[in-house]
Amino acid sequence: MKTVPVKLIDAVSWCLQVGGVVALAFMAVTVTYDALMRYVFAAPTSWSLEINSFLVVYLALMTAADVERRGEHIGITLVKDAASPSGKRIITILVSLVGIGFCAILAYRGWLMTHDSWSYGERVSSSFGTPNWIPYAMLPIGFTMLGLQFLLNIFRPHKVSDGEAQAVV
Repeated sequence: MKTVPVKLIDAVSWCLQVGGVVALAFMAVTVTYDALMRYVFAAPTSWSLEINSFLVVYLALMTAADVERRGEHIGITLVKDAASPSGKRIITILVSLVGIGFCAILAYRGWLMTHDSWSYGERVSSSFGTPNWIPYAMLPIGFTMLGLQFLLNIFRPHKVSDGEAQAVV
């Protein structure tokens, strides 16, 4: 049974994933619109490239936690597949710990970047002039959520054999 914090982390991850679906649809529309305006009407947009650049970052960072929750990240499983069930569990824990460490460093540095950008009032040097803290904030949010999913991987039940799940810890 899932506890409230696990349900909350999974729900936030899922919401960020839904945001990614909306962002991808929006990107398809705006890139098409920009191409049409640029090549048919010779009047390109000044905002499309900037917004879509930020949305690519959103797609990469903010949706990673839900992908990890579902176990759909690309992985090299040669060693894990050959390991015993307890070996698989140890590998999962080690990979999760390395992932948590990596995410913690990037989330911390992302928070520092976001804070500094907010404090100094930095903006993107374009006609749109987006405040830099908005895209920078995707780093700490995305990596914090991904790190929490790695943490949950340590405690989630894992498959022992077909149809069987064994609780961990």
